[in-house]
Amino acid sequence: MNIPDFQTEEHQAEFELLFEQKAEMYVSLMNKVKDMMYGPGGGNYSNLPGTCQEVLRDITQSLMYDTEYTFKDTHPEYKNGDDEVFIPYRSFKENVSEAINEALDKREQPWAHPESLLGGK
Repeated sequence: MNIPDFQTEEHQAEFELLFEQKAEMYVSLMNKVKDMMYGPGGGNYSNLPGTCQEVLRDITQSLMYDTEYTFKDTHPEYKNGDDEVFIPYRSFKENVSEAINEALDKREQPWAHPESLLGGK
């Protein structure tokens, strides 16, 4: 995920505006979650535990990916070969974990070991 080398000032301004709009949305949602967790007026983000700060970092990463993806969808001239596969960080991690678990489950099935069907030959 990279911020593109903008070809025009208008493209840069559009990218920044899109990022600000998405940031406002995420911060608004995070404020709602924070208020649900800690009660309304439960303090600012500097008072949150480290694990909550990690959540903020993950949301920022997701926001940056989403912004880049949306911008490049609007301006295809910024796309490169890496843009054909867009997998947000959390989804990628979950997908890899699921694939590993499925592979391990298959290994434990007798049919997954053809040599066992041949009587160990």
